[in-house]
Order: sequence, then structure tokens, then C-alpha cells
Amino acid sequence: MFGVAMAFAPGLALGQAEPLKGLIISRTDTTIVVRGSAGDTPVAITGSTKIRGTSGALGIRGEDHPPSDLIKGLPVEIVTTQEGPTLTAAEITFKNSDLKTAQQIGAGIASTEKQVSENAERIDNVGLLTAAGRTKVLFPVGSATISEQGKQDLQGIATQAKQIKGAYRLAVVGRADPSGNAAANRRLSAARAAAVKDYLIQSAGISPANFIPDTALGSAPVAQDPDPPKNAADARRVTVTIAVSKSARVD
Repeated sequence: MFGVAMAFAPGLALGQAEPLKGLIISRTDTTIVVRGSAGDTPVAITGSTKIRGTSGALGIRGEDHPPSDLIKGLPVEIVTTQEGPTLTAAEITFKNSDLKTAQQIGAGIASTEKQVSENAERIDNVGLLTAAGRTKVLFPVGSATISEQGKQDLQGIATQAKQIKGAYRLAVVGRADPSGNAAANRRLSAARAAAVKDYLIQSAGISPANFIPDTALGSAPVAQDPDPPKNAADARRVTVTIAVSKSARVD
């Protein structure tokens, strides 16, 4: 009986996909990555995406919100449309109370990161850095979900980094294969890089202060590439490199 009622519920037409529900784990200017029951899903945000807050137990609609309110840690429900390999958000809703909680948590994390950064040895001069280790995580076509093998490889590079005596940074670089258009490839590579960085922070114990800003290359070639992709499968990847000062020591 419940199933019959749901089939004819307002706003859920026959054949319409269920909304994507989950937690925002990362975002760029054009993409958010949502962690739900099916894993991590990158979703594109456009100028026509409707972003709305709700209030109360009945989910009464409140005011519209700007994209800047789509912050990490916010539970959302998204009505999506499929554009080739890319999911695009038509409408994003969340509870205003959840937004307030996510903002409070984010403020606490930012304060902690600042303290860590101020107390850490600085190695911002790129000329004094050298690579001390590297791994790469491969992805299926159109996906930003990290495989079990990828998680093992990231745990390995994290362990290697923690053995360094002195300061280190991790450089995270996302890529995509040449299929699809350049803009979609950049969004996908950004989502992959964000997923890898989030895993290293949340599951491998790397401090946010230990990262060089991540890079999304899409399918663009790189001058003097130390490890150019051998084929399309090898291009669907994120590379993580440990960068250390030349005086650093590894046990």
C-alpha cells in the first residue's frame, strides 16, 4: 500500500530517478562530490541549479541559497539530470539547521588548520622541494569513486609520508582520459582529486596542512611530464606525490 502511495506521490513522476541523497565531502566552483549509499558521486552545478533550504519537521521551504552555502559536511538531496557521463544538479535541497551545523564544524576545522599551519615547518619554496615517493589511483570511466586497491595504495603513500623526519607536503593531481569534452574532463578530474584528498584526510590520517593545493588537469597534456599516461585507462587517475625539503630524512 505504501509503495502504491509513493508511486503517485507529488513530484515523483513515473520513471523519474530517485533523488541523490548524501553528504557533501568536497566541492569546487562547478562541482560537488556527494557521499551516499552508492559511494562518492560528482555532481555539476550550473547557473540554473536551484538551491533551497527547508525548515521544520515537515520540510517547509525557506529562502533560496547561493552556491557558496554548499559546504563540506552538509547533508543534501539532489534532483539530477544526466548529460553524457556527467550528472548535473537541477535542484539541491537541505535543512537550514544542517547548514548551520556544517558551518559551525567548518569554522572549528579552519581554526585548527590555521594553528597546525602556523606551527609546522614551512617548505613553501618550491625550489627546495624534491619528490620522495609517488603513487597513482586508477578510476573507471566517468567515475570518481576510489576502488579498494586505490584505498590500499593511498594508505601506503600515507604511511610512507608519515615516516619522513621533517616537513612534507602531498601534491594531488587529477586527470581524465581524452573522451568527452574538455570542460567535463576538468570537472571529473577535479572530483577525482577531491575524493583522493578527502580519503587521505579522513581515512589515512594526513593533516589538511600537509597538502599543496590539488590540481585538475582534465585530459590536457603536461610539459616535461614525469609519468605520461600510457593509454586511456592509465589517464583516468589521480597521482599523489610526496614533496619534501632536500634536507628531509626518511626512515
